[in-house]
Amino acid sequence: MRNPLLTLAIAAATAVPFSVGAAQQKVDIHRAASPTVSVRLNGAISVIRVVGWDKDSIALVGGIGAGSRLDGGPLNAVGPVQGMKFYVEAADEAGSRANRLELYVPARSRVWIKAGSADIEAGGVTGGLDLNIVGGSVRVSGAPRELLVESMDGSVTMNGTAEFARLKTATGDIVLQGGGEDVTLTTVSGSIRASDGTVQRARFESVTGPIVFAGDLARGGDAKFDTHSGAIELRLARRADLEIDAASITGSIENGWNSGRPIAGREGRGMELGTSSGMGGARVTIRSFKGNVKLAPK
Repeated sequence: MRNPLLTLAIAAATAVPFSVGAAQQKVDIHRAASPTVSVRLNGAISVIRVVGWDKDSIALVGGIGAGSRLDGGPLNAVGPVQGMKFYVEAADEAGSRANRLELYVPARSRVWIKAGSADIEAGGVTGGLDLNIVGGSVRVSGAPRELLVESMDGSVTMNGTAEFARLKTATGDIVLQGGGEDVTLTTVSGSIRASDGTVQRARFESVTGPIVFAGDLARGGDAKFDTHSGAIELRLARRADLEIDAASITGSIENGWNSGRPIAGREGRGMELGTSSGMGGARVTIRSFKGNVKLAPK
């Protein structure tokens, strides 16, 4: 049975929902909430948009397909809610595709979303985001304190900065347009591309997928690049203050960034490169089994 509290329009805040088709059930839920409320949303949803705003309220709006059902409610019975859970169930694939929701939350909230094949877009949240999909895509913008994203086949894009970020895929591509204090990007066969920002501590890992880094490292920072057979390319500022330690067991190393030249690896296999520019800069460690490594100026 649906919780009757879900239909109460307590908050004065308004939200603009997706357009609702004739075959959809309208969703229009509003609740007063604490500034750091925790919200969980999971189930059969095709499109989810999360918006952090400056109101102490939650709004869940949009529509669900014929035969779908939305259940859930607040975790406390009185006063502004401290936490809410929502679950969407669909009767079939067509119903799941029709489930399109927008979730408005106080900016400092923590939001947890788990879906199958879905497109998630989140922005304006300065608290925490924990997003999990199988296929589709995840796009995040802004400056969340904590960002956790896991995807099997879907792509992941972060545009902004995060104090702590963990972005992980199996075959999906990862794009970081920004930076952060502690960032880890991991994929099996997808590509990793990072640019347009500064990272303090970072780790980039792939099995077969390529890694391209064209960002900047904070002074005293540390970045590690690891792959089995994917190519690694670092595009670095000419005057960047860096200490670089690179090694590939069977792959090649090409250095067009400075005058440092790679040497033959241990036991005559692969290549190694140790080079630096300036003093007291960031440390870069590159490890590859058979992927090629390239350093180039940007």
